[in-house]
Amino acid sequence: MIVGRTIRLKWILQIEGRNILFFIIYGCLVYLQKLVFFSDRAFPVTGITVFEIAVAILLGFRNNEAYRRYWEARTAWGDLTNASRNFASQVIGYIQPPRGKEQGAQDAGGIHSELIYRHLAFLNAVRLQLRKEETWEELKPFLSDSEFQALDEAVNKATLLNHRQALRLRELYMSGWIKQHAYIFGLMESVKDFFAAQGGCERIKNTPLPRQYALITKPFVWIFVLLLPFALIQHLGWAAVPIYVVVATIFSATERIGSRTEDPFELKMEDIAMSSICRDIEIDLRQQLGERSIPAPLEPKDGVLM
Repeated sequence: MIVGRTIRLKWILQIEGRNILFFIIYGCLVYLQKLVFFSDRAFPVTGITVFEIAVAILLGFRNNEAYRRYWEARTAWGDLTNASRNFASQVIGYIQPPRGKEQGAQDAGGIHSELIYRHLAFLNAVRLQLRKEETWEELKPFLSDSEFQALDEAVNKATLLNHRQALRLRELYMSGWIKQHAYIFGLMESVKDFFAAQGGCERIKNTPLPRQYALITKPFVWIFVLLLPFALIQHLGWAAVPIYVVVATIFSATERIGSRTEDPFELKMEDIAMSSICRDIEIDLRQQLGERSIPAPLEPKDGVLM
């Protein structure tokens, strides 16, 4: 996620550098051929103006849909953040030793840590799956050795972790550690919220923006930027070349932004900062446990927070 207030030139060149170079060369070639071969011929400016409006409408519609997907993804992670904090409070407040159980306070602390750490493993598993990363060793500090090894055969590791969380809560409920109302309407509702947020993220990840939007928008953008210099040069002369490069870059970059925004769960610099969100949740939950040795928040690198 870009957190800087300004867009850096190197980001523009990284994304649009090749297109900008092409626009410069193409604009110069169109100017030269117009000057040498077709100096007496006029290009229908009205037609290109109408075409420009149509392309702008297509771009606006496509990019609005892409941004809607991005905001829905960010909302899902916001829901995970809120539900995680609530879950930690529920675990600490609702899960208490049964009456008459000796050394119950010590056992309760261990159970609280177990449940909250398993939830942190779940959050990071969701992040890794959405980004299609295979660095599962990141989950090891949050799980026991046996539970971590059991994840090897799981296709959807996040789902398995949240399911095991539900089974563990049921076991505690049956053992008298959780009262019925707190179990049914508190902790299990939180587990349900985690599944819902995970499912929403997976739906965005596995259901791309309908391809017909890209198939229509991108060709029309390029048809427009290829015709544009013919209309500009006959009125502006050589000055049309830099103006053409700027206008063509705006349309091309806008189309590229929509394309890159469709999937907000990758490792692009403008995607959802899931690593930072997971770290912030970890800090909050470990503080709720009363721990003092907690990791520091992730800092932006070169204006980008991952």
